[in-house]
Amino acid sequence: MKKYARIGLVAIECALILLVTSCVAEFLNPIPPPKNLKPDSALLGEWEMTEGESIMRMYIYPRPSGWIDIICIETGPNNKVRLDVYEGYSTRIKQERFLCLREREIHAKKKEDKKDQFGYFIGHYKITENDMFSFSLFDVEKIKTMVRQGELKGTITSGEKVVVTSKANELIALISKKGIDGFINSMDPGKTFIFSRPKK
Repeated sequence: MKKYARIGLVAIECALILLVTSCVAEFLNPIPPPKNLKPDSALLGEWEMTEGESIMRMYIYPRPSGWIDIICIETGPNNKVRLDVYEGYSTRIKQERFLCLREREIHAKKKEDKKDQFGYFIGHYKITENDMFSFSLFDVEKIKTMVRQGELKGTITSGEKVVVTSKANELIALISKKGIDGFINSMDPGKTFIFSRPKK
């Protein structure tokens, strides 16, 4: 656990400054939500990841629509605090679970499907029986390779940011073909963020 947390906190800036750097792949057409969308109840509530003087707290709240809001608060040395807010939903492809999220304005919109200046980032997640929440973003280098090879449609900017424009059904078909390991880097523990429930 400490190994993952240490590496995760070193990389947490890349994980949380989302869609404005080349750290993550942006999807204009993410995996769609299920027809009867409900928040994954196992996700809701408070999570944390700590190492030394740094602590990341994450709060996940449900909306009546089935979407979720995520508030991330990172406290580091010298009492430096960073606040990030995201919105999105959980969805599945067969038995695999995914989060499709985007940066959220301070005031939530009335309609979640309203056109937004931000695309979505996608991550695969698991929740274990001992209440551990692991989250792996789609690996940006793997996505770039798929775009360059024509497996996904999209653009790669001069700053190496990748924006995927493939239709949702094309993305689902490729995930089903390649499997989840084709999209995440399971060999690099720094690409997986592991949270636990805070001790009371």
